[in-house]
Amino acid sequence: MTSDEILRKARTGEDSYTEFKERIDHPESLAGEIVAFANTEGGRLFLGIADDGRIAGLTDPAQSAVTLAQICRENVLPAILPLIEVVEVEGRAVVVLEVRGPHKPYRTKGGRYYVRVGPTKQDASPQELLRLVQRAGAFRFDETPVLGTSTADLDWALFEQYYRSVAGESLAERDLTSEEVLRGAFLLAECDGRLCLTVAGLLCFGKNPQRYLYHSRISALRFIGDDVSETMADTQELHGPLSQLIDGAVSFAVRNTPTVARIEGVQEKEFPQYPRAALRELIVNAVAHRDYSIEGAQIRLIIFDQRLEIYSPGRLPNTMTLANLRHYNHIARNPLIVQYLSRLGYMRDFGTGIPRVIRLMREHNGTEPEFEIIGEEFVARLKSPTVVTTNVKS
Repeated sequence: MTSDEILRKARTGEDSYTEFKERIDHPESLAGEIVAFANTEGGRLFLGIADDGRIAGLTDPAQSAVTLAQICRENVLPAILPLIEVVEVEGRAVVVLEVRGPHKPYRTKGGRYYVRVGPTKQDASPQELLRLVQRAGAFRFDETPVLGTSTADLDWALFEQYYRSVAGESLAERDLTSEEVLRGAFLLAECDGRLCLTVAGLLCFGKNPQRYLYHSRISALRFIGDDVSETMADTQELHGPLSQLIDGAVSFAVRNTPTVARIEGVQEKEFPQYPRAALRELIVNAVAHRDYSIEGAQIRLIIFDQRLEIYSPGRLPNTMTLANLRHYNHIARNPLIVQYLSRLGYMRDFGTGIPRVIRLMREHNGTEPEFEIIGEEFVARLKSPTVVTTNVKS
């Protein structure tokens, strides 16, 4: 970093990605700040800057840099390889430590797991720690049993239909019991001495998944105008197994998006506002890859006059970024759910969904879909040029 960049940071103050330390007082405490950055989105620690942004400087910056490297290696587990540089700012030495965290979760030598929340570090809650482990790919939440469920909660007709399509025979024709088939497919697992449906089993083949995982529903809303403060024209709470959620959400989107008039040659033709295939792809993507460990947050499909947004709980998993998301990359947060949705015909080749949506939107109206992370949600957004005619289906 340059001296001017550091001065701007000092004036702006601490935030989610910036921490000031005047000096190294307690290695374990400093390790906590590093762990918090590594477990969240990374950040920079500025040694030699006071909490109020004053450039205090360091008397021995070289030794401070060595000490920081030792803390990263000895007081942080797994060890972090940091980027460290010494910069002269207003005649005083400041050490800048850049932290990245590709191998989450991290903890201090004392066993504390921290996350960065605004300008502070906080102990990771059990749910946050679970998500850190899941993002690292070391834990598959969709294979965990759902307490209180049993085979009585399974829609046997739905599972039988699926099984016949995949295996080419009925359950009755197998030498294995139905219970053995379900356990072998990771749809049933032992929990507290009894057999329960797994998250994937309940969501894909349950009679009423929302009875146990209420947050697995989809909230669909249609507003007149381009703001949530405008009049709501339609709303629907979608329940049921994932296949039913997908079909219901697609139907809602098609019903609540207008046709757009275009001139082709000498004729005026009407086209859907958004390609149906793109709508379906984004809805399937949200259902397949949302973080089901986040309770109290459901997928939201929100339609405005000239844009459509899908909010999916959970940040991007593991090493997936907004940049490589646009290419043919695939990292499944819920590999079991992805597997079943693929076999049910809802998903194509892994990693091709988002690139396909981008291509479809370019061909359809010359726009590109937008993707962003807002808090703990992944947001996909489709935009439409000025609507000429608005014949919304009833």
